[in-house]
Amino acid sequence: MIERRWIQKGYRIFFAIALLICVGGIPAYAEELVPDAGEITGRVLFISSYSYAWETVPEQIRGIKEALGAGVQLDYQFMDTKNVETAESEQLFYQTLTYYLKMVPAYDVVIVGDDAAFQFAMTYRDELFAQTPVVFEGVNDGELAKKAAADPLVTGVVETLSYENTITLAKKLYPDARQVVGILDDTVTGEGERKEFQYYDTVFPELDFVEIDASKLSQEELKRQVAALGEESILVYIMCSRDGDGNVYAAAEAIQMLSDVAQIPMFSIVSHGMGKGFLGGEIVSQEQMGKRAGEMAVQILEGTDCAGISIVMEPPKVYCFDENVMRRFGISASKLPGDAVIINHRETFWEKNRDTIRATLVIAAVALAMVAWLAVDNMRRRKMNEVITRANEKLSYSAHYDVLTHLKNRSVFMEDIRQRIVSGEEFTVFMYDLDNFKRVNDTYGHNTGDEVLREVALRSLAVEDGHFTPYRLAGDEFVALIDCGDYRVIERYASGLMERLQKPCRMGEADEALGVSLGIAVWPEHGADATELLAAADAAMYTVKKNGKNGFAFYKEPCAP
Repeated sequence: MIERRWIQKGYRIFFAIALLICVGGIPAYAEELVPDAGEITGRVLFISSYSYAWETVPEQIRGIKEALGAGVQLDYQFMDTKNVETAESEQLFYQTLTYYLKMVPAYDVVIVGDDAAFQFAMTYRDELFAQTPVVFEGVNDGELAKKAAADPLVTGVVETLSYENTITLAKKLYPDARQVVGILDDTVTGEGERKEFQYYDTVFPELDFVEIDASKLSQEELKRQVAALGEESILVYIMCSRDGDGNVYAAAEAIQMLSDVAQIPMFSIVSHGMGKGFLGGEIVSQEQMGKRAGEMAVQILEGTDCAGISIVMEPPKVYCFDENVMRRFGISASKLPGDAVIINHRETFWEKNRDTIRATLVIAAVALAMVAWLAVDNMRRRKMNEVITRANEKLSYSAHYDVLTHLKNRSVFMEDIRQRIVSGEEFTVFMYDLDNFKRVNDTYGHNTGDEVLREVALRSLAVEDGHFTPYRLAGDEFVALIDCGDYRVIERYASGLMERLQKPCRMGEADEALGVSLGIAVWPEHGADATELLAAADAAMYTVKKNGKNGFAFYKEPCAP
């Protein structure tokens, strides 16, 4: 991962806030199968601290949906605090949610996932959910949860992590250990876990409890500190969603990075990330925790008084271990709890063919076992190579093409301009976007907006003839390169493109015409390099918009004063 500088952090936060503004006006995600109006028995809103891409969130939603069943409408909102966690972003989310709640029918129950959403709901309870029962799940700050549950309309499931049982097991595996090292960060969830982690210093007085605060370390320093730990340490991964360089990590990414450099196994107390490098431990099931919160919501929908539903301080847990990591560190399954779940288990030839092996000669059994092992290993290697090949192909494609429209992206566009300038042949830049595209998103939703963008891309590709090449820059902004500097030819391309783009497009239940503003700049007449050409084309497009939109214009240099 490339190191980021402070100014890059600022840009990331700025664009994240801008994204919140753009998408905040509608539900961030909605239940895939909404019941018919006559079948709806209740309305539930789930507010997550994170985005749907965060590993624990889909697990929690699966559990909630299983508990609610088909008759309850479930809508989602996502705070996305793993990517942006500022006072400004919280205020934007508050404003967005306030507007949204005014525009939709009232919810019967609100479920909040993890600490940031829980704290948000408690902070704005009177303004947003004064008379609405709130069920929390995944909250690490148990003391705060118990205080909040004094409210008769608040209950839920505390995510009490199993430090004690996991550390006790680790001591048996590594009796020479003298310290417990916890990997943490300074997010809201991380701060909640820090309190609980520090508490166990009193439970295990013979061990020193030491933190590696990822938020204060560069990526390299973080990896160095983890790599330096030996068998005198018990390494527990708690949370690492960001580092001191400003890098933001998905859980699987951080786990893989740290487990690759660790010289000792990394124990876990959470379910997400299993299979990515953890040895394991007694872990919290995010899906079962979500299901328990969903069951509480169902009780409320069926008429149970929320005040009569006690908060759950011990969420569902299970011992879980990764056999790949067990093999790496020579840990036998016999040293683990008998009821433990073992993932990535590779069934041995003896397990599959015990009766046959007993009936054969020892030499034949050994030979068969070796053949079987080689076959399994070769299959694993082939599959691994296939996975790597597919991943490389996907990475190469995403580096050159826009994921939504499948047009060539900005980086390819800039390289193509550079090559044309080097060749010295005249060429032209088109810059065009949709007039009033924000209205499409606001009126019909972002799914319809995405369909419109894909349609614009298809219509642009229809003009491609070896001399005309379209690209997508960002949002609803497109560009094209024409291998010609003749104004008459360029006008024909512009007219043909406009004619295609202005045709009606399906939006909701009706067809609506698209308005397009197109600016034109010719090299080298209107600019010597890519920056100047884009600026000229943008200025020409702005002239079209200023003069009534839905047309095209060549760039004209401003008159001298």
